[in-house]
Amino acid sequence: MRSGTALIAMLGLAWLAACASGGSGPAGRRDVITYEQIQNVNVSTAMEVIERLRPEYVRGRGRTSFDGPDTQLPVVYVDGVRAGGVDALRNISAHDVREIRYVNATDATTRYGTGHTGGVIEVRIRS
Repeated sequence: MRSGTALIAMLGLAWLAACASGGSGPAGRRDVITYEQIQNVNVSTAMEVIERLRPEYVRGRGRTSFDGPDTQLPVVYVDGVRAGGVDALRNISAHDVREIRYVNATDATTRYGTGHTGGVIEVRIRS
């Protein structure tokens, strides 16, 4: 009987640790900034949203080749259309944004093709 109680306690602790490490909903995900999160920060552009909530999105990913640039930054897509580099985020009103998502380089290459070694920042605009 005692080992059953210990097992239940260990499973409970494992479940709590899993929930605390990221959660299952969008609020716990590091790759997504939701509309609700955007509304809770007092900023005017998508770049400011990212700088405030997920600055790691716009940091370089390190050197990707010996003869290429030292770091690779993400490419920005707005509603599936390439908008340019991270500076394009300065031209997007935070008020218009529904969601911002970071896509790593591997997944970005699968979705958008080559040339995304720094990943992709997908911006979804409210309609």
